[in-house]
Amino acid sequence: MTSSGLAADRDRTGESGGPVPGAGVGGPALTVGTPADAARALRRAVEEVTDWSHRPIGPESYPDFPYRAVVDYYRRVGKAAVAPELVELLRGLRVRIGCGGLARPWSSPDAWLFDQWLPLTFTDQPMAYNSYAGHDLLQVAHWDAGSAEHAEDLLMVALLADLATVELDALALPEPTDRQRTRTVAVLQAVARLGAFAPAAVPHPAPLEALRAAVAAAPGNEELVAAGRETVALLRAGVPAGLRRAVDIGLLPVTTVHDEHMFIRSVQLFERIFARVAAALTDAVEAVRAGRPVEAAAVLSATAARLTGATSALYRILTTIPPETFAVIRDHTHGASAIQSRPYQMIELVSAKRPDGPYSSEKGPEFTVVATLQEEFLARMGGWDADEARRLQEEMLALDAAWRSMKRTHWGVTLKIIGRVSGTGGTTGADYLKAAANIELFPMLAAA
Repeated sequence: MTSSGLAADRDRTGESGGPVPGAGVGGPALTVGTPADAARALRRAVEEVTDWSHRPIGPESYPDFPYRAVVDYYRRVGKAAVAPELVELLRGLRVRIGCGGLARPWSSPDAWLFDQWLPLTFTDQPMAYNSYAGHDLLQVAHWDAGSAEHAEDLLMVALLADLATVELDALALPEPTDRQRTRTVAVLQAVARLGAFAPAAVPHPAPLEALRAAVAAAPGNEELVAAGRETVALLRAGVPAGLRRAVDIGLLPVTTVHDEHMFIRSVQLFERIFARVAAALTDAVEAVRAGRPVEAAAVLSATAARLTGATSALYRILTTIPPETFAVIRDHTHGASAIQSRPYQMIELVSAKRPDGPYSSEKGPEFTVVATLQEEFLARMGGWDADEARRLQEEMLALDAAWRSMKRTHWGVTLKIIGRVSGTGGTTGADYLKAAANIELFPMLAAA
């Protein structure tokens, strides 16, 4: 995938003279400028998109689409306040490509990326979990990596490196707040732990160990920023340019608050973790059905460790969002809820048969599975070596404990940030999460 049309390391202040006063945690985003800045950014976006649309549109033209101009403008004003003229111009491209006899552009990653990204810019669609965070767009990671594991780990590195860059830039502003330092430290601590939950994309642990030591030394802000930027630059260098571009353009915040960037990146990172857990459970089912309990146990053991390491670090980042700021984000995101997460639902479905409950099918897309891990294990364990069966049972229970611990933490974080108000997906909010935290992945396993 080419990287033309978007700088690999973007200028986060765009055309303005710099971030507005108070930018950072609890304040405006670094990309927000004056009304005059927004007007100039709009003109630039309209002109560049119009110029691109007047050329012949085909697979060879997708890499040159002016993503940078459009994304800069959207981040300047927030998706909720984007000018209708630009939205209509972008929608016109969708109509033209879809109705002009051109086949759906799946022939290259550049064409696929454009096809997935364009609908994210439309502002008159109902709010939804996948489109809000651009989850489908990020599947472009699988174009650039050999294995699914490598692709997912590269994606996690790219997402966390981008978040770290934003928070380091905010900490480098004149007179950053203590809240900003707390956020930046939490993000760098997560970066330093990437080897535990994205090992396929972190072949050399030395830079992460150096960052961990630098953060633990509690240096001044300048030293912390320097150490963080050095490590992030090394990590980004290992991510394909096409994936970096997808990560960049897929973030279109609805508001102009700084914290929404962190929130979207956190949602994207959690989704990748859920996808890994769902894939591991599916692999474990196949191993059990093939009579390989030791292999299934190893898969689940690695997954439990990855789940615990990643989610604890991500929740620490999420707790740095001021409740009053998150209330602004919530006001603009009703309809987008994690209960719509496909990987999350798949985890519940493939682990064990269960009656309808908090995750019943009306909450989101329906899936069918050929076999569940619990039922396959119970049906076959009697024919295995007792020690092998016991080990697999222990690893299933360990993953179950890690999953419920993660959900209990989610409940606690929700109570801290939003209290007991209803959820954006129509649930009862924290009370719903408390009930969900008690649902076991393998409810019949203890009895076995």
